[in-house]
Amino acid sequence: MLNQVLQEITNAKEPISLPVLSSRLGIERGALEGMLDYWVRKGRLKDDDAIPEGAHSAGSCGPSCGGADSCSFVAKIPKSYSLSVKTAENYKK
Repeated sequence: MLNQVLQEITNAKEPISLPVLSSRLGIERGALEGMLDYWVRKGRLKDDDAIPEGAHSAGSCGPSCGGADSCSFVAKIPKSYSLSVKTAENYKK
């Protein structure tokens, strides 16, 4: 099943959102998130919504700002995933 998740993302021409991937594969979102996290940890996928290391997650609201995750003024969009640069280069060869 893990390989099927990776293959679906490999075949996608652009980043794919969690709800779309869940629907295509017929896997519950909670279970699918665990599989995607596995591939992110292994370096095969990247979480397109992750905050880069060293970047600030808080907005410009002030020191008490909790960032986008806790802000009621920020639209919540589904997470999306794509191949990591290293993995994409390997598939081109």
